[in-house]
Amino acid sequence: MKTIHTAPLELLSHRANGSFMTEPHEAGWADEALAVAYVREMAGPAPLLVLRAQISADGARWIDHPASPLHVRQPGGASLALSQFGNWLRLAGEVSGGPPEPASACVIDLYWVLKG
Repeated sequence: MKTIHTAPLELLSHRANGSFMTEPHEAGWADEALAVAYVREMAGPAPLLVLRAQISADGARWIDHPASPLHVRQPGGASLALSQFGNWLRLAGEVSGGPPEPASACVIDLYWVLKG
């Protein structure tokens, strides 16, 4: 039997234009990782949320995972499946095309679903 763990990273997170990163999550025990994003709202003339997975051997220094990033342009769900990710995971995001700051360009929920 496999172990499954769902880790909520950010819930009802209001994001303006700009970059952000989630907190690191230790996942070395898992064989599979699935990043799940639920975009609740998007605003602005051309809103775009780009999410990419990042990996780390020590939880302090980060590099992009080779998986293609997610590009989200409208509310709904999206996922990014990972394998061969080592021990530490996080998501790095970039929001653009939203209304002028400090207004929120999107509202998102982010999760890691880990299985091993």
